[in-house]
Amino acid sequence: MADFFNVISPPEAIDLMSKNLSVVGHEVINTEDSFGRILSVQIFSQEESPSFDRSSMDGYSVKASDTYGASDALPAYLELAGEVPMGSAPELTLSPGEAAIAYTGGMLASNADAVVMVEHTKISPSGLLEVYRPVAAGENVIVAGEDFRKGDPVVAEGHLIKHAELGALMSLGTTTVNVYRRPNIAVISSGDELVEPGTQLAGGKIRDVNLYSIGALVENLGASATSFPRIPDEYDKLFEVANKAAQISDMVIFTAGSSVSSRDLTAKVINDMGNPGVLVHGLSVKPGKPTILGMSDGKPIIGLPGNPVSAITIFRAVVDPLIRLISGAKETPLDKVIEAVVDTDLPSSSGRTDYVRVRLRYDQGTVRAVPVHGKSNLISTLLSSDGYVEIDADSSGIYQGTTIEINLD
Repeated sequence: MADFFNVISPPEAIDLMSKNLSVVGHEVINTEDSFGRILSVQIFSQEESPSFDRSSMDGYSVKASDTYGASDALPAYLELAGEVPMGSAPELTLSPGEAAIAYTGGMLASNADAVVMVEHTKISPSGLLEVYRPVAAGENVIVAGEDFRKGDPVVAEGHLIKHAELGALMSLGTTTVNVYRRPNIAVISSGDELVEPGTQLAGGKIRDVNLYSIGALVENLGASATSFPRIPDEYDKLFEVANKAAQISDMVIFTAGSSVSSRDLTAKVINDMGNPGVLVHGLSVKPGKPTILGMSDGKPIIGLPGNPVSAITIFRAVVDPLIRLISGAKETPLDKVIEAVVDTDLPSSSGRTDYVRVRLRYDQGTVRAVPVHGKSNLISTLLSSDGYVEIDADSSGIYQGTTIEINLD
């Protein structure tokens, strides 16, 4: 069993745990249902896209050479030979001095090599097309294969499928994809002091927060959360539920009570669930030092602090990346980080990673981070903040005016 006083940093803990983790299995699903899923097999284009030369503008398909020298003062005059309707192949071939109506995304007339924007033309009283700007060959034309060539990589393994990826796959006729299975994360709440949120408080009881907030954070990662009813601080009951949870899930998260005895009980259960048991018993962080990380027969088992603020902070800093690892994700979402200028000095203790809650404000085009002061166990600090700044263990603090990265909630 790991010594509680032999604490390590969050990056060290993540690295230690990652050596024991494996990615969940994968499955084949319809591409239309793949939004928010992580690709398990790289996708390559099976065809050229677009499959034909097409106009990128509304206008007229022409032979570029017929427009050379055109200007406002001396336009080029072309005969209108007809049009190429949307969704149709061209049925006309341009002779010298001819043009055909073209539509955005539509095909060009046969042997046309450019498109003149409609804004640069006018129909003369005699019915001729007046062209006021010359075009070069290929101008305003998307050529076949310009987007994707056959065999080009489209979406990499481990990549999150968002709206752009979904659209690209559909445009290439990819109707099924291999994705990693959504991990099932068991969330167990324990503690003699905890009661249902609808319970009238009395005698030192507190309403359970972590079961719901941690479950929500799990779901927000695209995983499935299975919540177990809160359990009193009794070894037999906790061990029974923990083993049941491990059988049906890919990770087990304990949200234990705040007392030392609760933490010791969680550590004992993790050790007794299977090898190797507890790997980390305490992190060099504030808040969140009483964090427990372990493995049971290949499954990660996490013991979060009972303090709701600490539990959420450690989830974001440590558990979040572990869930991404077993999910097969190869990327960290950039939309979860923003740069801001710190409003005041942020002191810190060297040798310990500090997580400081901040709220963001905009000041003449600059994003500023304002520390949210208050005791670490006050839930109101979560509501008053937009995220947190991580002060590295090697640092003694951050000076006012420094540009820092904010981890958004």
